[in-house]
Amino acid sequence: MKVITIATDPEHPFLRRLLAPSCEAVGLELVVLTADQKGFRPRDKRACLTDHLTRHVAPDELVVFTDAYDTMFLRGEEYLRSAYAAFSQPVVFSAESNSWPLGSVGLALHRDPPVRPYPYLNSGGFIGPAGDILALCARYPTPPSERFPLLDQLRTHGFDADRLYGPSDQYYWTLVRLLEPDTVGLDNGAVLFENFAPAVTNFCELSRWSSDFRARGRQAPSYRREYARLRTRLQTPSGAAQVHFASSLTKAVVLDLLDEGQLPSWLTEVLPQ
Repeated sequence: MKVITIATDPEHPFLRRLLAPSCEAVGLELVVLTADQKGFRPRDKRACLTDHLTRHVAPDELVVFTDAYDTMFLRGEEYLRSAYAAFSQPVVFSAESNSWPLGSVGLALHRDPPVRPYPYLNSGGFIGPAGDILALCARYPTPPSERFPLLDQLRTHGFDADRLYGPSDQYYWTLVRLLEPDTVGLDNGAVLFENFAPAVTNFCELSRWSSDFRARGRQAPSYRREYARLRTRLQTPSGAAQVHFASSLTKAVVLDLLDEGQLPSWLTEVLPQ
């Protein structure tokens, strides 16, 4: 088993101080694929990953993909294999409480009722045999939006999901998962991956919070609100193997809590002292 991530900045503090040391502590082999930062888009992760899997990984080898700048691991290979074996699908993705990036449109694409607490795909963590991941990427070289009548209808009204969200890897995998439910599963119960991003009902909120934080830094109301929310949330330990602090605001709070010595022991016990 390998854990693979893609980084345009190998010295990013989250990668260097949290992801890499946590993988080492729980005995996971972390492979960091470096990419040129100039012009890099989230969808480029797919090309980088498929190239590496094709050239360096056997089709039957189990791989875990993880985001580089906002994740860390709490449990190792034995736990990952055991939890993964409980799923019927060969490829299993992390899940989250928000339908991102499609927002309300994404809700309408899901025909089945949401499975709580994490109903929607998150592409910041997934696991599966290299061959199955490569087969999905080959079957869908681009986001398969043409397979969704709603997206075609919206396109005639000027709402082009491919134009708006095409650079998003999460957009791509969300559509693929909806078309391939027997192949792609979701970790709705957070046994493999747990996402600690804030749940929102208005999908514009996260963008406003990020803009507020960029403009005002740690004096921003959004930062103070997220700091308080996350400290409360982290009082309950995660049972997953990977935890994901998605959103620029959330990961900034985590790094500050680390610097302040305020991260709970269930997170810091896997980090070097």
